[in-house]
Amino acid sequence: MLRIHAVGGYNEVGKNMTCIEIDDEAIILDMGLYMDRFVAVQEKNIEMSKEVLLTEDAIPNDEPIKNIKKKIKAIIVTHAHLDHIGAIRWMGQSYKCPIIATPYTAEVIKKHAKNIENLIAVNVNSSYRISRNIEVEFINVTHSVPQSSILNIKTKYGNIVYALDYKNDNHPTLGRKTNIKKLKKLDNVLLLIADSTNADEERKTFSEYIAKEMLHDIIMGMEVGNHGLFITTFSSHIARLKSILHISKMLGRKPVFIGRSLHDYIASAENLKLVNFSKDAEIIKNAGRAEKKLRTMNKNKEKYVFIVTGSMGEKNAVLTKIVNDELELKISPHDFVIFSCEVIPTPAIKANRQILEQKLHRKKARIFKDIHVSGHASREDLRDLIKILSPCHILPAHGDLAKTASLAALAGEMDYELGRNVHILQNGQSMKI
Repeated sequence: MLRIHAVGGYNEVGKNMTCIEIDDEAIILDMGLYMDRFVAVQEKNIEMSKEVLLTEDAIPNDEPIKNIKKKIKAIIVTHAHLDHIGAIRWMGQSYKCPIIATPYTAEVIKKHAKNIENLIAVNVNSSYRISRNIEVEFINVTHSVPQSSILNIKTKYGNIVYALDYKNDNHPTLGRKTNIKKLKKLDNVLLLIADSTNADEERKTFSEYIAKEMLHDIIMGMEVGNHGLFITTFSSHIARLKSILHISKMLGRKPVFIGRSLHDYIASAENLKLVNFSKDAEIIKNAGRAEKKLRTMNKNKEKYVFIVTGSMGEKNAVLTKIVNDELELKISPHDFVIFSCEVIPTPAIKANRQILEQKLHRKKARIFKDIHVSGHASREDLRDLIKILSPCHILPAHGDLAKTASLAALAGEMDYELGRNVHILQNGQSMKI
């Protein structure tokens, strides 16, 4: 018997969690936050608990799988983004099983969920046997965080491929290319659980190299002069941060990373020797405790590139505090503010970002938005993945109904049929294959 439980990420972009029941055993894939609701809870300044976060719809509701809790042999995590690992801090310990992830993902989990001890690190392009009947293979893919993986779950019924948050980048700026050779060798793929985030984008997702060139074109091609230069992006995007550091050095300015999440993601990468930003950059974890240093830097802004948290307009992030004049570092007229990211498409986050931009306009900053390429596969990348794997069944995930329906429509173009071998689930629902 094989049953798929859609726990989270089937009604929204984020909060990813899937449970696969295989006879008398089960595994969980990812355990993430719904960032829109989590940010809203953070801004209430209330104590975080599993109960509060469940009430606020910020973490997956695992009530539908409570009856099979004793079956669960492992929690397996694809990569280090909070919408895939963030709920482990509050939910992980209730499952008496190991958490299996790549080394970088395990490092980030340690920093985010200090109460978690049963972590097992498995290298990309390696396998781990969970039990006599279940083995998981971590297939290296390019995404916007190091050591991301497509998971191949090997069972006696066939392979189950869990392909969330990846793209096929032929020119990555950090790490290796997506392991297409390994994917092409997979046979007997019973089920593909696929990323729907960009399934409605009729294109191929561009390489990270394009984002690097976009940043280079702005920073080296515009009249920055003696003005301040502020850049914000996703803290986990180590490849993007590496590009910013390189371009900063070309400009003759010292890069300064400011913010707790930037510090934590960089520290995790440095612990594994994936990067060595500390050699050429200053990293400030707590801006509020660095008043003297920031005051001095503010007087000499032309000497620095400030890479700060707050790309989504979070109220407690560094960029928001700068705009609100809560720090010694200030935005002056004609300073450059570059958003090397796209806005996460949720109502609260879009509203926060709009408020931040309005405040920057009032300060007469020069704003550059969407200097970014996505880490998610678009429609044509997904078409290629389906062609490579030829799965018997397809289950769209990581999206609301409009996005999962877009992936289902793509599968329909490839001779799959909704209800027969393409399935759309909502959170809390399950299906048997």
